[in-house]
Amino acid sequence: MTLLVLYLLATLDGALCGFRAFAGRSALIYKRTYYARATLRGAVAAQVASFLSLLVLLLTVALSHHRAELLADLESAAGRMLWIFLPYAAAVVLNLALRALPSTDIRAATSVMVLGPLTGLRPFVMIAGVVYGVWSANLIETKLLGVFVLLGMLSLETFLNRSAARMQERDLASAS
Repeated sequence: MTLLVLYLLATLDGALCGFRAFAGRSALIYKRTYYARATLRGAVAAQVASFLSLLVLLLTVALSHHRAELLADLESAAGRMLWIFLPYAAAVVLNLALRALPSTDIRAATSVMVLGPLTGLRPFVMIAGVVYGVWSANLIETKLLGVFVLLGMLSLETFLNRSAARMQERDLASAS
C-alpha cells in the first residue's frame, strides 16, 4: 500500500511539474487544452520515471540474497518517506483547491504566498523525504534505490522544462 501511495504522489508531482514547465510559454488566449496537455505530459513522464524505478526495484529484489529482509527494509523506508511527502502534498493540494474559489484575490494570494514557495521547496522536500526514509535503513540496496528514485524524480522537472522550451521554440519558428 505504501508503494502505491508513493506512486500516486509521484504521478501528482509529475502532473504539476508538467503544468509548471509549460506555464507562461504559450500566447494562446484559451489555454485550458494547452495546460491539460502539459499536465498529462508531466504525468506520463512521471510514469516513465516510476516504471524505471520499479524495474530497478524488481531487479534488485530478484538478485538479492536476502529478499525478505530487503522487502521489509524497503517498506519501512517508504513508510518513513511518507511522513515527509504527505504533509507537503496535502499543503499543495489544499492550496490548489483554494484556487477553485471564485476570488481572484485568493487565487493570486495562493500562487504568490504558498504555491510559489512550495515549488521552490520541492527539491529540498524530496531530498529530505528520501534521506529520512533511508537514513535508518539496514541494507545498502535500500539506500541506493532511494537515491536512484530521487534522482529520477528530480530530473523530471528538468526534462519537462527542456521539452517545453523546445516546443516553444518550434511554435515561435512556425509562427514567423
